[in-house]
Amino acid sequence: MTRPSFDHPDYARTAALLTREAVRDTLVEMVDIASPTGREAEFARYLVERMRASGCRAYLQDVSPGRPNAIAVMSGEGSGESLLFTGHMDTSYDGDEEYLHAEGFKAKAIVRGDWIWGLGANNMKSGLASAVVAIEAMQRAGVRLAGDVLLGGVVGETEKAPVEEFQSEAQAGYGVGTRYMVTHGVTADHAVLCEPTTLQVCTANMGVSWFRITLGGTMAHSAWSARPGVVNAIAEMALLQPKIAAWAEQYSARHVYMGERPNVTVAAIRGGMPWRLSRNPWECSLYLDVRTVPGTTTEQIRRSLRGVLRTFAQERGCAEPVLDCYVSDPATDIGDAARITQVMRAAHQQVTGTDSPGLIRRPGADSTHLNRYDIPTLCYGPGGRSYPDSSGRQMHAVGEHVNIDDLLTAARVYLAAAFAVCGRASG
Repeated sequence: MTRPSFDHPDYARTAALLTREAVRDTLVEMVDIASPTGREAEFARYLVERMRASGCRAYLQDVSPGRPNAIAVMSGEGSGESLLFTGHMDTSYDGDEEYLHAEGFKAKAIVRGDWIWGLGANNMKSGLASAVVAIEAMQRAGVRLAGDVLLGGVVGETEKAPVEEFQSEAQAGYGVGTRYMVTHGVTADHAVLCEPTTLQVCTANMGVSWFRITLGGTMAHSAWSARPGVVNAIAEMALLQPKIAAWAEQYSARHVYMGERPNVTVAAIRGGMPWRLSRNPWECSLYLDVRTVPGTTTEQIRRSLRGVLRTFAQERGCAEPVLDCYVSDPATDIGDAARITQVMRAAHQQVTGTDSPGLIRRPGADSTHLNRYDIPTLCYGPGGRSYPDSSGRQMHAVGEHVNIDDLLTAARVYLAAAFAVCGRASG
């Protein structure tokens, strides 16, 4: 296994500059800047200004009008490999949703003991804060590495997509910022995506496909909906849904990767007109979130689902329901042999004293896009550990939070990785 360059003459004094207060205060500042999907510009400007102040070359990269990525480069001598620390600036929620009440869903940081609460504290301003502090420490120490260290704050990663009438920038997620970044000149030899992983090295990430299944009924007045020949599309969907549930169970049973099985979620259903119940529902749509493991493609899933729909149509004597796909975000895995995997595992071992064998993450992540553009990328970040009094509830139920000591650990691991990858001239 490749060992980080802890014998580099600048490493020890640079590591001494990393403090608990620095990561805490940085994340508090970040959380206090609201950056929901589509409105990341203020946070992007914050990152650029801060990295410029540290001595980095930093600039805004417009992905769409008024919606920029934030790019920073700590230039090396040009003889070594480069390392990109990257993460999304947009938060999982806007912060003003009526159905979310806890402090962890608001763009206002609250520090309680060893924990920081607030929107984005976990996903994923935590990782960005640790990376920023690590790079700033190298700049303050006057470090001159052989290779470049880059920071990429990207827009539009969260799992949202333009669907039907929902077509604004607020729905433009699933990697729009990362895809723009990597296809417009911001590349590196290796990358660490600072997603929340509870400080575990995640070499693999599940993918996802979004499907819509639509079946038809009869346009009729509700007063006559009981007459022969009138088909209620919602009632038909109620008959189809158990067959989809059976398919989902079989799909999950057939696939396993690194001990994890993908799941299928019936995530939405639409039918009829709530404002005009005097009309029989003539159409109903079911929306599926299908998680995938490496080796499974959207087309394979599409064919499998079409089989279920054909059988249903034959049994009911109706037209086959229409299957549409809205999102295809492939699974990815760089494996244990990748240099960045070996470096990050060694850095984690050095800093924490424990090993971190490769794992697969279930939520979507931009690593899939970077890997497909030949930048070996894994996920490693400080978020994901739940507050002890959360009673087993997920963060999406209790609100986002992160442990301050985990922020510091991540910064130390990122620093070690930067020295390991960029500290020596490449052969």
